[in-house]
Amino acid sequence: MAETDIIPPPHPYYPEGILLSGSNFIPNSLDAVGLVAAFGAGCTVILGSTLLLVKRVNPSLKFTDRALILWWDNSSLLRRLFHVQSFSNGKPDGFVWSIVERITWGPLSFLTAVLITKDSPYRHAIQALVSTGQFYGDFLYYTTSLFDDYFSGRRFYRPEPYYFWFYFVVMNAFWIIIPLLCLYSSIKASARAFALSSKLAVNGSVKKTL
Repeated sequence: MAETDIIPPPHPYYPEGILLSGSNFIPNSLDAVGLVAAFGAGCTVILGSTLLLVKRVNPSLKFTDRALILWWDNSSLLRRLFHVQSFSNGKPDGFVWSIVERITWGPLSFLTAVLITKDSPYRHAIQALVSTGQFYGDFLYYTTSLFDDYFSGRRFYRPEPYYFWFYFVVMNAFWIIIPLLCLYSSIKASARAFALSSKLAVNGSVKKTL
């Protein structure tokens, strides 16, 4: 067969021979650069508006809390780039990767941002829950993908280094590092609260005996 007769793959996902569920592949109307630029512009508007609202509702919030509000708000909005990110992961785990995240961690991330804004006492309980879920999901995503690649010989991401190092490694690393920091912060805050509660209980008992 001549080179001009070679039929190109019907989609850009990898492995190239996999069959997509539903109809044929419909490409994005924007390329990767345009998609990232549009996403960045949208995030700038949304997060900027969020920051202004937070400053008005609770102007006494610390810088770290404001940054965390933007993080949790952004976590609840990250959806559209998964179309391009899926080039680095063609595994058919739609339930694990999409449905669970949209039903649970997306809304709960937004709830965490609201609780931080209101300086709610429930903030650390919800933050610890969502952080644990994010870390567990991303860790599981890393390990299963690398296991399939290095031990099973099945590669579900495109061979170009760009998709592996940027989308798979770098982009997902944020959901390892930041949730761990948030979890550590919530554990420390909870420990301080229990220590203070125990101290007050002891002091109250001493006063009653006097």
